[in-house]
Amino acid sequence: MIRRKVWVWLVSALLLASIIPAASATNGTLPCMAILVSDNEADLTLAQRLGEALNASVIVTPWGVYDPDVTAEIISTAPDKVLIIGGPAAVPRNYEDDLNEMEIGWVRIWGNDRYETNIQVLQYVLENYPELLEGTKIVIAHGRDIGAIKKAEIEKAFPIYVDANRTENQTQILATIRVTSVVIIKTPYSENITERVRNEIRNRVRANITEEQANITAEIVWEAIEIAENKTLLARKLLENSTTTLPAAERLLELATKEIERAREAYQSGNYGEAYGQAIAAKAHAEGVIRMASEQIQLALKTNQTLRVRVRIEKLSSIIERFESIGLNMTEEKGLLEKAREAYEKGNYQEAEQLLNQLRNMVRERFHGEKLMIRERWRERIGAPIASRP
Repeated sequence: MIRRKVWVWLVSALLLASIIPAASATNGTLPCMAILVSDNEADLTLAQRLGEALNASVIVTPWGVYDPDVTAEIISTAPDKVLIIGGPAAVPRNYEDDLNEMEIGWVRIWGNDRYETNIQVLQYVLENYPELLEGTKIVIAHGRDIGAIKKAEIEKAFPIYVDANRTENQTQILATIRVTSVVIIKTPYSENITERVRNEIRNRVRANITEEQANITAEIVWEAIEIAENKTLLARKLLENSTTTLPAAERLLELATKEIERAREAYQSGNYGEAYGQAIAAKAHAEGVIRMASEQIQLALKTNQTLRVRVRIEKLSSIIERFESIGLNMTEEKGLLEKAREAYEKGNYQEAEQLLNQLRNMVRERFHGEKLMIRERWRERIGAPIASRP
């Protein structure tokens, strides 16, 4: 059973693990659309670019973790529609349930891994907003090369991710997009792969193709190690609070811990290439642990009434606090919340759920009735003019 302090810790983990703040506005405008994405650096960079192109707010959740405070953050942007980028392993389905409860439309764009998700997002853009890819620049980077992805982020272009086994679909969709230029990001970690991709592109695409070197500096390596450590810390916390023993996850966690140790040793010795590779491997193994532990937590949220009620109280409390902070009178909702909390503390979980259902309906009605005002207050919070896409 997850205690309340774990949820508080998870919110802190969001600050530690995220590469950008939990929400951001782009292009100086605020639309009626929000993008929900995990802090996976590949998906996040893709979401940032799409957010800039669509003038959409980008909300970040820790990879593989459901955080009710993230739901409250989404609602505080008052979106008409939410694009979820990434599969259920990255962005848990609990967020879909939350959006359904608030009657907010959503679309999940995803594939089996970051490479397929990348292609699916570009396909979605081609089908729904083809003008965004007219004469655009594309950046190609290895999908697990943090240094290359950070360089791609600086380029402010749509990324296409590749690895040793992921080039065919990537070059095919590149031929579909009317690009003006293609920039291939190279690092010592991915040099052989990007060289092969360059040759494939030249046979399919008529565009200006250039290469840029992203060196694996001490700073980049240290950042990769810190990301791996944060992921491993989150994985350990989730595993400790799992109600089920997960031997496979425990083995992965042990492996990730050893890889971080080796990464630190290599870093101290100045062997940055070795340190970088070990850090990336540790991060991948830690994410495997997070996925398995998170699946158990999501199951508990469906089957454990005590846990479910507590999480619902936290979520609705967070939404109410946000609405109150922008000037909405939430006195009635707060009173009902307090009754639900009292019922929960007395162990009257059925009564608490009934009260929470009433409260959810009230909050949903306030959301849709005050949506324009909520959106305007969000605009004031992030200092951007309001806008929407037809």
